Amino acid sequence: MNKFERHNELDKTILVSDIHENWQALKKITQLPEFGQDGYTLIFLGDYTDSNGDNLHEPIKVIDFIMDQVEHHGALAIHGNHDDMLYGTALGDSDKFFNWGRNGILGSQERLGLTPNDINIELTKEELNEKYAHYIDFLDRIPYGIEDQQRLFVHAGLDWSKQDYHDTAIEDLIWIREPYLFSSGMKAYLEDPKKRGTVDSVWHRNQTDKVIVTGHTPTFLLTGNSRNPIAAMQHDDSDRVRYDIDGGSHSASIEAALNVLILAKDGSEIRRTRLVA
Repeated sequence: MNKFERHNELDKTILVSDIHENWQALKKITQLPEFGQDGYTLIFLGDYTDSNGDNLHEPIKVIDFIMDQVEHHGALAIHGNHDDMLYGTALGDSDKFFNWGRNGILGSQERLGLTPNDINIELTKEELNEKYAHYIDFLDRIPYGIEDQQRLFVHAGLDWSKQDYHDTAIEDLIWIREPYLFSSGMKAYLEDPKKRGTVDSVWHRNQTDKVIVTGHTPTFLLTGNSRNPIAAMQHDDSDRVRYDIDGGSHSASIEAALNVLILAKDGSEIRRTRLVA
């Protein structure tokens, strides 16, 4: 698979991330007036399975919908960290399997019709490849990032220490948080809720010339708002905006939802909305 895919033909984009089995919210994306319209591309930014929430657990419907949209309706999708743990387990990567074990594997296995097990990778590997071969092949084909001239979409963020952001390690593309989000003062910002959403200068400068959209970090951690609204981040007025759109669907929060961000070809924001189960 490619780490990054370039799609220069993209026009307007409909972006959603961190679905985490929340089919009741995701299915409402079909009610958006932009859905299925010419000039709009639906892009999924990762984390399709695993959930800690209540009444959100329908991973098979989520997987089937995403694959259908990508394979038959022109949508695009990338890996998130939770997708990568499942994918790595299917390939026999014990590190990915045991990391998944620390991130909700038993509940996910049960909902996927697999034997709950966080010890024997061979059992889970065999069952995944037997029952979900099409999905494993799908994960094998999708990239970790999508970009065009004005926009860049990854699950978690970039490694700013790299001279070329394309050299960001895959683990960082799907797991990074604070070093991508914040400059100096990030620890105090995270530990003191009073500082959240109030001090623009703590955001790291966007070192690309593109609007960046990520998920991965529930925006409550950035804004202090339990509704997990989309967070727009700029170091200062000259900085190209970065968005975090993780609506908290992985959590048990009653405010958990799916955020949808719609961008124009030049990266400007058209509108944003929320899909609530």
